[in-house]
Amino acid sequence: MYSTDLAYVHDAGFSRFAHRAAPELIAILRDAGIRRGLIIDIGCGSGVLSAHLVEAGYTVVGIDRSAAMIRLARAAVPDARFRVASLTAARLPRCAAVIALNEIVGYVPDPRRRLTALRTFFERAHAALRPGGLLVFDFIASAEGRTYAGKSRSGRDWAVAVRAEADRAGRVLTRHITTFRKIDGEYRKSRETHRIRIYDPIDVSRALAAIGFRVKMRRSYGRLRLLPGDVAIIAEKRPS
Repeated sequence: MYSTDLAYVHDAGFSRFAHRAAPELIAILRDAGIRRGLIIDIGCGSGVLSAHLVEAGYTVVGIDRSAAMIRLARAAVPDARFRVASLTAARLPRCAAVIALNEIVGYVPDPRRRLTALRTFFERAHAALRPGGLLVFDFIASAEGRTYAGKSRSGRDWAVAVRAEADRAGRVLTRHITTFRKIDGEYRKSRETHRIRIYDPIDVSRALAAIGFRVKMRRSYGRLRLLPGDVAIIAEKRPS
């Protein structure tokens, strides 16, 4: 998942959302009284959000399953700490906030649709957060408008083609991704298949509340509107 070439392409051509979301997320943190402290950037990718958080004065630990993404992040944001780990297995240090931007929680496998694995992440985040701390993330709640026969984009030394389809139940979105990256004058081709779980917002909200979060559900991060079918969660750890 996110091998060297796809990580490069994602950083080069698909970082705009993280750049636009960063100031809105920082505003959310500050509105909650979180003006300093450790922020854990789950699914940090190439470190775009981490860079904005460091610039705003926060201490940052970035976590991502992709070693290629972590290499990019370490090079881009030397003042943050990064490590390779999965969302559900990562050990989370005591922190002021946990952020999982850009549908990252959808990559958690949930074969029985009981949110078992996702609850594990919620529980780990709750245990790591200080009282009043925030868990902020977004996820796909509906496949409507998210499937397509083919889309493509290109840059100076890369191109990508993506086809997306949903299963019959509309609970899993599968993206077939083909990348082309120019290396030493020739294009190198690679393929990846990503399966993203689609969650019911009510189920997610109930799971968070049962663990001890106060939950707010949004269709945007501040002024930044999410993609159709996406939902944002701002979950506050209730004081003891």
